[in-house]
Amino acid sequence: MTKKGRFEDKVVVVTGASSGIGRSTAIEFAREDAKTVLVSRSAEKLERVAQEIRSSNSKILVVPTDVSDTEQVQQMVKTVLSEFGRIDVLFNNAGSSFVGRVEDSNFLENTREMMEVDYFGTIIVTKEILPIMKEQKEGHIMNMSSVVGRKAFPHFGGYSSAMHAISAFTDSLRQELFGSGIKVSIIHPALTQTPLLDHVRPEDMPPPFKRMTPITVQSVAEAVVDGIYYNQARIVVPFQPKMLMLADALSPHFGDLIVRLLPNKIFSRLLGTYRGKLYHEIKY
Repeated sequence: MTKKGRFEDKVVVVTGASSGIGRSTAIEFAREDAKTVLVSRSAEKLERVAQEIRSSNSKILVVPTDVSDTEQVQQMVKTVLSEFGRIDVLFNNAGSSFVGRVEDSNFLENTREMMEVDYFGTIIVTKEILPIMKEQKEGHIMNMSSVVGRKAFPHFGGYSSAMHAISAFTDSLRQELFGSGIKVSIIHPALTQTPLLDHVRPEDMPPPFKRMTPITVQSVAEAVVDGIYYNQARIVVPFQPKMLMLADALSPHFGDLIVRLLPNKIFSRLLGTYRGKLYHEIKY
């Protein structure tokens, strides 16, 4: 449970705010008294989120935007500045995903499409907001990646590539902005119960996910808000993926072994990644 008021009057821009982690994070920031800007492609979905928030915080701005379109992003930034005069926090969360093998005929096309939103969208929004934060001499940028942005999973080569690219971009940006007053963070959630994989049939899920209970969007949203407040450079939720990352750092063969063992019911129960329900069995 968050403490109210930690972001009072701070202007927070959340992309991908129409559903899933973005929606939940926007609500958390609003609970913290932030002036919250909701960004996504769907005006209708954003307005529904805004209506949820307005009962407790009227400082909400809805700006429908395709983050992969530079002109739309530029207009979004102008709208935010016209309304609030500054931008204190950016949470780059907009994204999509697909499941498929590298050898699949649509792998290249799907990966290109996803990179446009997930990776280049993150870069476009960051580049448009960065000069504002530099002029302010303060700000915080949080980028959304994934556990697979540190250790790739089979059938998730395209998505893992995008998440790795965001990880590298964030690491570079954090170092470039050292001493500027602008802080940079990244979050790597494990499998989360969001609409991201709704289009995937249970039998087509990446093998490591077939015996994994997803974490809640609320737990990720709270980690994002806390991570920005406490200036955590890298956040991994929950704790189990840290063991996978450590094993992979020691040897990719160790990392691969853990990934191969994740679909095993006994192993996943011992690790704590399976708690009785799978992705398609949980309603949200």
